[in-house]
Amino acid sequence: MYVKSAQKLFCTCAINQTAQPNTTICPICTAQPGAKPMLPNKDAVFKVLKTAAMLNCKLNSELVWQRKHYDWPDLPKGYQNTMSGSYAVPVGEHGHFLGIGIRECHLEEDPARWDPETGCIDYNRSGYPLLEIVTEPDFTSADQVKQWLKKLLTTLSYVDAVNRDMGLKCDVNVSIAPLYTRVEIKNVNSFSGITSAILYEQQRQEREIKSKLIEQQTRQWSDAEHVTKFMRSKEQALDYMFIPDPDLPVVTVGKDIIARIKSELPDRPEQKVKQLLKAGIEKTTADVIATDLPLSELFERLSKKVKPTTVANWIRKELLRIMNDLDKDVTELNLDEAHLAELLELLNSNKITEQVGRKLLQDLIKKPFSPKVYVASQNLTTITGSSELEKFCKDAIKSNPKPAADYKSGNADVLNFLVGQVMRVTKGKAKPQELKEIFVRLMK
Repeated sequence: MYVKSAQKLFCTCAINQTAQPNTTICPICTAQPGAKPMLPNKDAVFKVLKTAAMLNCKLNSELVWQRKHYDWPDLPKGYQNTMSGSYAVPVGEHGHFLGIGIRECHLEEDPARWDPETGCIDYNRSGYPLLEIVTEPDFTSADQVKQWLKKLLTTLSYVDAVNRDMGLKCDVNVSIAPLYTRVEIKNVNSFSGITSAILYEQQRQEREIKSKLIEQQTRQWSDAEHVTKFMRSKEQALDYMFIPDPDLPVVTVGKDIIARIKSELPDRPEQKVKQLLKAGIEKTTADVIATDLPLSELFERLSKKVKPTTVANWIRKELLRIMNDLDKDVTELNLDEAHLAELLELLNSNKITEQVGRKLLQDLIKKPFSPKVYVASQNLTTITGSSELEKFCKDAIKSNPKPAADYKSGNADVLNFLVGQVMRVTKGKAKPQELKEIFVRLMK
């Protein structure tokens, strides 16, 4: 993932995704003869430290820059500067996030962008600070990887550590069984691509293992063809000839810096769960909300104005349903928090029904408006009182004699049909349970 920063890692060139090719470059990031790197971008180093702490990693105090050597058109120096490798100490290690082990978390520079179709290279990206998170082999399905990555990206962008606008840069390792050799799929850059690449590679290995051993190799994902393609045999650490970089000093991280970074972090998911349970939220709902940092922060703010159980249930059932349908997290929704609070207050006080509430929430995603003003102007307030509702129920029985007769003959399922008729006439302003009770009484 790309660290959220204004400048490259070892020079002052700006990070600008919209710049014309080869316009945000200098002798350092294009590796001109005699050019030496500047001291590493302090902001990028702090962002990676923050990330490692958020992932429950052990933070290391002395970080060594390594030269990772390989020959590829997008690497002008012939090596990549990284805090990983044979002699490196990662920024953080031995962590965990939402049930998945984190082997290490480190910082490195991005190479340039090479187009194999044209042979052209854009050096604008050369030197961008990259955050690399290496997980343990704890995933068991493609969907689990996708959902975990979404929550990881949301959490890290919420604490201002990564640049979500620049997307993902993910290397996926797939092995169909613990004893089989893993295959690495390089630079998959979308959630759909990650899911498809894993599923394809899983099927490919299942076919090959019937006739031969799986070879350790590096492959690339083709979005156009929906297949993985062989790139090269998988390198070992020795192939990269890691050496400490003589031009870059060891980064020393003092105990006071580590303590300050940890003190500034928001609560982690496991801490959020305890707080939600204490507020009376049932366990499943608490787990769902706590694993999405922006959602849990939203819950905390809204529950100061509205009953916590009402807030939690609507976040989990209705807001999450919309987020899944749109494939967006809550920070990407066009949703005014004050208007959402108004809506939940109307529901909590029974001034509107859940059906009306669901329709208003859908509309709030599209454009901002005051639910209180809209409910009053459109006469959407809940209809209560048996006399008025009884009239609607009698009309429904009169207009639908066969279902009414079927109910009296013992077919209880038709009751839902009669309730639906009244709900349609009242535009969802009646409570279904109250209507059922009236129908049962009228048709004894």
